[in-house]
Amino acid sequence: MSKISYKSHRYKLVYRNPECDDISQLATKLRMPECISEVLHKRNLFQEDILDTFFKSPLKGISSPFLIKDMEKAAELIAGYIDRKEKICIYGDYDVDGVTSVALLFLFLEEVGADVTYYIPNRLEEGYGLNSSAMDDIASGNTKLMITVDCGINAVEEIEYAMSKGMDVIITDHHQPSEEIPKALAVVNPMQEDDTSEFKGLSGVGVAFKLVMALRYKLNDVGKFKGKIPNIKKYLDLVTLGTVADVVPLVGENRIIVKHGLEILSGKLCRPGLKELKRVAGIDGQKVTTTHVGFGLAPRINAVGRMGDSDKGLRLLTTPDRDMSVYLADELDHENKTRQDIERQIIEESFERVEKNKLHEKYKGLVLYSKDWHQGVIGIVASRLVEKYHMPAIVLTFDDGVGKGSGRSIPSFDLYKGLERMQDILLSFGGHKYAAGLKIDEKHITELQKRFHNAVDELLEPADFVAELNIDAMLEPKDIDSELMKWLERMEPYGSGNREPVFCMRDVGKFQEPSFVGRDHMHLKMFLEKDGKSFDCIGYNMKSYKELVKNYDRFDIVFSPAVTGYYGGRYTQLVLKDIKPIEAEWVAENE
Repeated sequence: MSKISYKSHRYKLVYRNPECDDISQLATKLRMPECISEVLHKRNLFQEDILDTFFKSPLKGISSPFLIKDMEKAAELIAGYIDRKEKICIYGDYDVDGVTSVALLFLFLEEVGADVTYYIPNRLEEGYGLNSSAMDDIASGNTKLMITVDCGINAVEEIEYAMSKGMDVIITDHHQPSEEIPKALAVVNPMQEDDTSEFKGLSGVGVAFKLVMALRYKLNDVGKFKGKIPNIKKYLDLVTLGTVADVVPLVGENRIIVKHGLEILSGKLCRPGLKELKRVAGIDGQKVTTTHVGFGLAPRINAVGRMGDSDKGLRLLTTPDRDMSVYLADELDHENKTRQDIERQIIEESFERVEKNKLHEKYKGLVLYSKDWHQGVIGIVASRLVEKYHMPAIVLTFDDGVGKGSGRSIPSFDLYKGLERMQDILLSFGGHKYAAGLKIDEKHITELQKRFHNAVDELLEPADFVAELNIDAMLEPKDIDSELMKWLERMEPYGSGNREPVFCMRDVGKFQEPSFVGRDHMHLKMFLEKDGKSFDCIGYNMKSYKELVKNYDRFDIVFSPAVTGYYGGRYTQLVLKDIKPIEAEWVAENE
């Protein structure tokens, strides 16, 4: 397989020519464009039986929930509490994955007649995970069973305290466990070392949905439903929200869940709260995609949690009342605008600090902190730092001498394992490869900077700090037609693990002078042409390309085609990822 590459200021562009006759043969056999066949070949989806499952993604492809360790025990225990009418409390995290987990389990337990309530901690006052004060409040409500969702796997002391208050505890989670597992009645987490389930990539709400599957089976087995079994497919919209928002890989069971959940979100069965959330997000009446969820719906649910009040998001997801849905959706939209303003200011300040002090040159991993930064948005700020500098980043804010931080990472660095190396100076930490939370005493912040830099430096090579953008296939203008768009739509949903295909078209000329649009003129708008065919192009956050597109007339462009517009006005637009002047040479490399 031959390989060419080009280093732009944003990416290292890489195209691997597969040089494989099978690509043309499969394209002919399945009547697909050859470029789609090349994409599938590079993603190891080339066998016809695998392709059939990939495209159809049937619900029967979701494996038995009882393959997960302790699932049968958990379902049997919960069924008993339901039968005895004993009070159950669901304890969840305040992000979208946690809120959808709580909503899903709460709605199902209500549907089957359980005495159920919920508790979501206030992010600003209580922080992430379980805490003793919350355990006191829950126990005082005569709770007999507490079920955690999307949290709890590392809350050893808090679980022990909850049980000392007379409550039984069942943990459901998907985060990486530490060496010591809490002594709950059942611990349902596919990430446990001795768990034998095949699919490990579930989100927190994915694990909660598996619990609902198991519980429905157990309740039916004891005659609870008298022949009328609840249809739990209607909850896949909630599972989809949490799964997409938590950026877990959209492969295997996650792909199946999201594919069917997006259909519900797009259709008439969309629950009232989400219908109104689509309205304020400006996507009502459209086919809902993972992009709509990730950038339109999820941020509005997340916003209230980030600003300290997750209850509004949960009520939006669970209310059947349209008037209440309208009110809550408007509230979430308002909170999101407030969050965006705060976030934008901190991002600008963090970028300025990095550039002024050349932190991206002095360190291999960024650690930024301030007492004035809002705790609710530091995770987003860390993500923006990773996107801009392509290096792991931790952002903290301090209160009474204790720093609360969020970390984000790049593919080549396991953030959780990196933090394990410095756990002796951390008050607590948790998360997974790409994202983590931590607490640290203010006096250790300088040491954290040094040790985080050392951990990244020891584990990574220089090439790891260059974001690589792999081009799936080379296209000509004639290749961009309705048939291509049909096959690209069949490959959805896109996300982590199944990224949107990226193509390259060479020697494309300016059809008219480019412009910059949107807030602060951050987005590049261009019309390009080749072989007598013109293309409407948009490059998001490509203001830094201003001089390049001004000084050159012909380019190699890297892009993803997308259908845009409404109803009869729909057309194909090229979403630019990178631009290379044709004067700049591609470099041939050996694999």
